Amino acid sequence: MTRTSLTEGRLPDIRIGVAQGSSYGLFGPPETFVPQARELGAGIVRVNICWSQIEPEPDCFVWDTVDAVLEQLDGDVEAWVTVVSGSPWATRRSTKWLPASPAADAERYSRFVRAIAERGAGRIRFWQCEIEPCLPLFWDGTAEEYLAHLRLFRDAVKQADPEALVVLGGAVPGAMLGDGAAGTRTWATFFGQVLRGAAECFDIFDVHPYGDPYLVASLVEACHAQMAAHGYRKPVVVAEQGGPLPTEFPGNLPYLAEVLAVHQRQFLGQEPMPDTAETVAAAEDAAVVELYDRMGELPPALQMFMAGCPAELDAKRHRLACRDLVMRTVLALSAGARRSLSFPLAYERQLDSGSRVVAALMFDKLKLMDRVGDAIEHRYPAAETFELLARHLDGAGQVDRITVDDRPGLYLFEIPRIGRTPVLIVWERAATQDTDAVSATEFTREWAHPTACAVDVFGAEVPVERDGGTLRLSVSATPVFITSEPPEGAAPSDHAG
Repeated sequence: MTRTSLTEGRLPDIRIGVAQGSSYGLFGPPETFVPQARELGAGIVRVNICWSQIEPEPDCFVWDTVDAVLEQLDGDVEAWVTVVSGSPWATRRSTKWLPASPAADAERYSRFVRAIAERGAGRIRFWQCEIEPCLPLFWDGTAEEYLAHLRLFRDAVKQADPEALVVLGGAVPGAMLGDGAAGTRTWATFFGQVLRGAAECFDIFDVHPYGDPYLVASLVEACHAQMAAHGYRKPVVVAEQGGPLPTEFPGNLPYLAEVLAVHQRQFLGQEPMPDTAETVAAAEDAAVVELYDRMGELPPALQMFMAGCPAELDAKRHRLACRDLVMRTVLALSAGARRSLSFPLAYERQLDSGSRVVAALMFDKLKLMDRVGDAIEHRYPAAETFELLARHLDGAGQVDRITVDDRPGLYLFEIPRIGRTPVLIVWERAATQDTDAVSATEFTREWAHPTACAVDVFGAEVPVERDGGTLRLSVSATPVFITSEPPEGAAPSDHAG
């Protein structure tokens, strides 16, 4: 067996958390969400806030949105704000939301960033400059313009709060592992140009590893490699992730051709984004409407991502999401990412699952929670899995991948924990993503502790045999947590020992 471990001095601990939706307080009053995230065990929360919300008119600052976040914080939860330079009057492209664009007046942008950073000084630890600037949907400008924008942002944040950490705008998989876009801008080229001159402009690199979860570790490693190519190394974090997505199932792709064409045009900035509550609520994409019109004819693997799908398909997707959350998070942490945030905790009211738009079809069912009335209260199964994972990661400082030479499909991780015995997480890689069958194989492991207890990602106990210093159990595509501690509510005598 061989063991690998990566840590980063700037972020000595490991935390998992949640990003709250696509915008915060932009299309309605800012909501209470931090207590719900804390109850799940989140150690960090993230929101996106636009320039249009803070300074709707020149020199007229409105702090309702920022204060709503600050009022919910306590010392247990880190806060992250992604600042989006969407403004109807202060930026080159007039919009309240997206795409962001360079400021018409650099000094005015610096004053705005300094003002918001001063408001959150000592409370907001992470300040991020834009969302995914390699995508024209999020940044209407060149790499050189983004780099200049980032320098202004970094200087303003550090003037307001020297201890704050500045985060480079998030990288998508295509920007790190190869060019994934057509058109005049290429994702990989964009970040290559930015990273060349950005060494002094940011503290943290952010990657968003959507898609195949087994590429997550490669994505984190690619971030380090691209920085190393320019002579520096900085911590890598995952500010948003989630899965599965409809596109991860090859059988869905022929049915999604028109939807993906719309998706591509949106990401290339070729279709305008709605930027008012009314236009967001009324938005429809004809390609998505057409899919709903023939929903019953579609493959089950696509139906399960649609609102109102049969209950058995919805339940299957929930099971896949629970597995994905643990796998994706653990793979990121084992590659050295020090923060991993699931996206989203819940969407804004105007972006509910009934929407017939591409974004809803692609991303709506990633949410961990939903509303009961006006409050975020309802937990989906993945929220329970998040809480289970957070409990097992409590006290963790690193996640070590252990490779078993004769079992390349086995994913085994050991996690040392301060003040607690280590936890093992193990699963067997499935042949396809669209598997819901339990095909188990035997797993044995040396075990020095007097008891052994196991639960899967759904919280169900898994039988464990312990023979002297060896434990034995069945493993499958569903990750299992193995500890010497009994699950909550169970007595130690109920378990192997």
